[in-house]
Amino acid sequence: MKTFIIPLIGAILMFFLALFILFKNKKKSLNLIFSLVCLSIAIWLFGTSMMFLNVGKKDLAIFWDRICYIGVVFIPTLMYHFSVIFSGAKKQKKLVVLGYFLSFIFLFLIPSDYFVSDLFVYKWGAHTEARLLHHIFLIFFSIYIFLFYFNIYQCYKKSSGFKKAQAKYIFLAFAVMLLGALAYLPAYRIPIHPIFSYPAELIGALIITYAIIRHRLMDIHVVLGRGTIYIFSFFIIIGLAFLLIFLKEKFFPYLSFNISASLIIVISVLLFQPVFKFFEKFASKYFYYTFYSYQKVLTELGKKLTQVLELEELSSLIVMTLVETMKLDRAVILLKDEKGNYQVKKNIGFKEENGISLVRNNFLTNFLEKTQKPLVAEEISLILQETDKKEEREKLEKLRSDMKRIEATVCLPLLIEEKIIGLIILGNKISQESYTEQDINLLINLSNQASIALANAKLYQKVKDLSKNLEKRVKEQVKHIEELSQMKTEFLRIVNHQLRTPTSIIKSMLSVLIDGTIKGEEIKEYLNKIYNSAERLERILDDLLTAQELVGTKPILNYSLCNLEEIISKVIEEFSISAQQKGLSIVFEKDKTLPLVLLDKSIIEKVLKRLIDNAILYTKKGGVFIKTKIIKEDEKKFIQIIVEDTGIGITEEDKNRLFKIFSRGKEAEKIHPHGSGLGLYIVYEYIKTHQGKIEVESKGKDKGTTFIITLPFITEV
Repeated sequence: MKTFIIPLIGAILMFFLALFILFKNKKKSLNLIFSLVCLSIAIWLFGTSMMFLNVGKKDLAIFWDRICYIGVVFIPTLMYHFSVIFSGAKKQKKLVVLGYFLSFIFLFLIPSDYFVSDLFVYKWGAHTEARLLHHIFLIFFSIYIFLFYFNIYQCYKKSSGFKKAQAKYIFLAFAVMLLGALAYLPAYRIPIHPIFSYPAELIGALIITYAIIRHRLMDIHVVLGRGTIYIFSFFIIIGLAFLLIFLKEKFFPYLSFNISASLIIVISVLLFQPVFKFFEKFASKYFYYTFYSYQKVLTELGKKLTQVLELEELSSLIVMTLVETMKLDRAVILLKDEKGNYQVKKNIGFKEENGISLVRNNFLTNFLEKTQKPLVAEEISLILQETDKKEEREKLEKLRSDMKRIEATVCLPLLIEEKIIGLIILGNKISQESYTEQDINLLINLSNQASIALANAKLYQKVKDLSKNLEKRVKEQVKHIEELSQMKTEFLRIVNHQLRTPTSIIKSMLSVLIDGTIKGEEIKEYLNKIYNSAERLERILDDLLTAQELVGTKPILNYSLCNLEEIISKVIEEFSISAQQKGLSIVFEKDKTLPLVLLDKSIIEKVLKRLIDNAILYTKKGGVFIKTKIIKEDEKKFIQIIVEDTGIGITEEDKNRLFKIFSRGKEAEKIHPHGSGLGLYIVYEYIKTHQGKIEVESKGKDKGTTFIITLPFITEV
């Protein structure tokens, strides 16, 4: 009976499809279960073929039909198990276990005459007749097939993109395959032609194959797709070779076989690659499929990575390579800076804020550092199934939601010594295909190369910045040396001027006393002038030594809890006589709520003495006013000491250089030409050492001056 050929061809094809899917990825449960589905169908079709072949031998035909059922009893459970894995219906595992249990029971019942017995022979074939246990099996078969379609349909409704397309083709393929169930109508003495049942398995397999190629079902479409192109190319070349042989016999019969055969072989070899490229482009256009050798991509990228040292250029190269090679709609690269924050280095398609939002929470980066591999959005549901900790599940759910919101599909870590230095976030493929195993391999290898290159680029950037910084610092040091040299010149000039004046006075006064030209009260007056000049000389030397110590160094402070009111009162008392001699008043507005504060008493005294001394020196009428108050800035407290006078004032030009060494205001130089220009510089440095600041205010010439000292308000040792 020739009808045995149809199921035999189907059995062979399903067997090889089962082997191919299984060996492509043995560890993937979806591949394993689907290969078992194909194998079960292959057993059924092969047993049917043998039954048709031996229809004249009743006992042998019955034997082969029972062999059919070895595959058939597992088909509903395997299909249902496939739907559970594909749809992620975790709660249905108990039904899967029950299905396998029942399938094994039916397996042991197959030899029983209560399952099938006798043989119904009809025009196109034969079949054993169904008995009671077969009726029960049919109920089991119908329930599990219904559950299979229910899961696939639910997955189709809830999914989108490639997953939705996969569900559609699985539903269609198995719906066609279900027509194979018509082959069991003869078990109930209903004759049917094989053309309505057995070819359905082949058609269903072709639909599944299309889903594999077009929609990345079970992650083997790359191999199938590329293999298909090679097969097409091979047959085209073979056909072309036969055409050339035909043309040779028709138009060049006199040409020897050796010459013609050699020419045909050469032409075939030369044409194979162009023909392959043509079908490759055809597949890319009509199947949205991108073929590439990731080894070639890595080799080419590796060469470029060694030639680029600029961080921005390198980031752009990596992102552009990914986008162009894998045909992506968006990609962004983020690198961690010295403070641990992530910065966008190159972005195509993403909103910059969206890229940063994924790493704002450390969960993603910690997860990637822990797993040391890319995270694919589609795989998060599988990770959730294996996660028992509630907190981690919630974070994974949020991460999945965030990735979906910004349309991120893959998060690729950039690692150096197992520590994350950045990551690359990828969007969808333009074709809407999922990322294949080949894609993941490409990304892992690329991330290894990119991580090293980016780390080197960051190091190069540091060296470059250090070089610039060093150059800047050298220039600053040269400038500083020049300033010091100029300061030294100015210092010598000031010292010469300041020391020469009092020493000249002392010398001239002593000369007069030695000559004995003056007598009586005049001697006392001369001695007073000599004393004052010596005192002035002492102050100048003290200022010079203090200024020298403060240049480039900080004095060591001796902090203690001080009564600021007592310090100010003591200083005022020292200057009260000199103020009275000029007809000036000194007023201290005391703050009775002021507590003890942590200060260096001796230094604060020196600061106040210089400010009050200057205020009296450069004020002709009016007075000097001192007050203290506590202020609050940025939730911190500070204490202020304010020294205000009604003197000569300060111009805006003089304000800018008032606290610099050897610097004095123009009006001050007119009134007191012998000043050193060191007093306010010393005050400024002392206050800075106290972690404070000093400011000057004046409305202009002859409108008085106000010095404001602000110090940290510290009341505990």
